Amino acid sequence: MVYAFIAHSLLPGTCRVLYSTTFGLEDSQTVNYISRPSDVDSESKHDTGKDCRVERKEQMSSVARQVQSEFSFRKAVLGCSVEDDMLRHSIEDPTVKSISGCFRLPAGDPFVTEKIVLWQGIGNLGLSLVCEKYENRLQAEAILKLLARYLQEHLKALDQPQEILLKMDKVAAIVHHILPQGQLLFMNNTVVKQIEKELDNMINSK
Repeated sequence: MVYAFIAHSLLPGTCRVLYSTTFGLEDSQTVNYISRPSDVDSESKHDTGKDCRVERKEQMSSVARQVQSEFSFRKAVLGCSVEDDMLRHSIEDPTVKSISGCFRLPAGDPFVTEKIVLWQGIGNLGLSLVCEKYENRLQAEAILKLLARYLQEHLKALDQPQEILLKMDKVAAIVHHILPQGQLLFMNNTVVKQIEKELDNMINSK
């Protein structure tokens, strides 16, 4: 199960979350909702919902910053800055490769339960999946590559990350097509081709 998908910037400096979505609630959030009396006033409900949104936003930002840090470190080890990579990518240099990685988030930092994060980055765009610790990582990596591929095909997101902010409806369509309710589905060539056709029809209609 995937808990969250995040698209964010990678350039050194302030890390900006461009798009994020979560699937379901964590245990503590579920308990908070269930334990509240049914006659709680609407203002309290509103405050609780607002607090949860703020907490999720902070969690997404925390993950994005960790990915940005790992990406920058790996670029430094390879002897190439992110800025250089972006310049070469802008002229379609075939030597430009995406960098990917995986790290563990211990319970409480920033999520209630332990999670793993799989990420992929190129230029100034990072894509991350926050998964449960028992998830199939190879399958998650394959799904992450599909997400990067379709975001590039339909939004040119790798070249122009800001397009994600301008076309969030298309991003949402891609994400929820590839990750229905956060489920990692096994996709053979036949399934992938069917999804491509459905995505083309859906996005072209928007």
